[in-house]
Amino acid sequence: MITLRFAETAEEDIAFSVSPLLEAVHSWHVLTDPGHHALHVPWVRRCRRLPAALRGRIREHGFVVADYIPAFFESRADGHHTDFADQLAAVRALPPALLATELAQTLIDTTRHTGHDLVNDPATREAVLAQYRHSDPDRAARLESILTDPLPALDDALTVLEDYWNAAFAEEWERIEPSLYESIARAGARIAHQGLFPMLRTLAPQIRLDPGRRTLRLDRPHEHDITVTRERPVTFTASHYVWPHVRVTCDNPWPLRITYPAPPLSPVLRPTGQEDTLTALRALAAAPRLQIITHLTTQSRSTQELATLLGLSTSVTSRHLHQLTQAGITTTQREGYYVLYTLNPTRLDQIATALTTLTPQPED
Repeated sequence: MITLRFAETAEEDIAFSVSPLLEAVHSWHVLTDPGHHALHVPWVRRCRRLPAALRGRIREHGFVVADYIPAFFESRADGHHTDFADQLAAVRALPPALLATELAQTLIDTTRHTGHDLVNDPATREAVLAQYRHSDPDRAARLESILTDPLPALDDALTVLEDYWNAAFAEEWERIEPSLYESIARAGARIAHQGLFPMLRTLAPQIRLDPGRRTLRLDRPHEHDITVTRERPVTFTASHYVWPHVRVTCDNPWPLRITYPAPPLSPVLRPTGQEDTLTALRALAAAPRLQIITHLTTQSRSTQELATLLGLSTSVTSRHLHQLTQAGITTTQREGYYVLYTLNPTRLDQIATALTTLTPQPED
């Protein structure tokens, strides 16, 4: 479990970014297992038009991004004026031991060992290599080569990535970059008007929030308990191709980062035809349901808790929640014996957008 703890003035301890290199890497990850990335099927289909030789190299070196994505791809990811080439150069300039540590993690069971263990502990390295020599000789040979000298494997991977960028992803980045910056602006506006935790709710259901304790938790196979401070801030990096994941980097020497699906591009968006807008407005057109929304702006709540806050019976409250959920305004998540209801702020934004488009635009 990874736990992040935020101060009352957490807005001063967070930042936002986008990264062309990280986005290209996440799109490469999509190509390694497209069946798990339904949102990105159009991109998978477009990549069928890539030259056969390049598609073969993308598959051959896909182990670099298939499961664990090395943190070195985040080099210079916070520079809004840093382009893809600058970020690649920053990766190539990293110390070999750090590169070996990260590349090794793409080939091992990270619930049992880390790349750091293999680089710094000869006994662990030999034990892991011996295991793979028996079960997967090709993996063992690749891992041993990386631990001996990571630069050839790194250069191969970055060359493939550069060719992939030039052949296809540079144009895709030009298309999605404005939307990523728009999502950052929307997140900033939400924080400014409602505070940090309503914005964090857009990352559900992969995270668990406790606004009372001001914590954010993510289920991961290792333990970290981190207090976000001015000295150790957290950067939220907006991404289209990271979906359906939320990725966290928290191991030294890397900066603390959460890469999250940008809401305008995530699959929670729904069509906003006239009937859809009417359904949403009917769901909002009742005082108890508006009160429910108010109570959910700060944290997720159960039916029983909301019934107490509203002074209504559980059955009546349940009917109100059902209507809100049917309209997509609330989502549900089971925790133990309870079903928790969470406000879907993206849906509210969508309803607001649908209403604003009803107003005729001034002619030029």
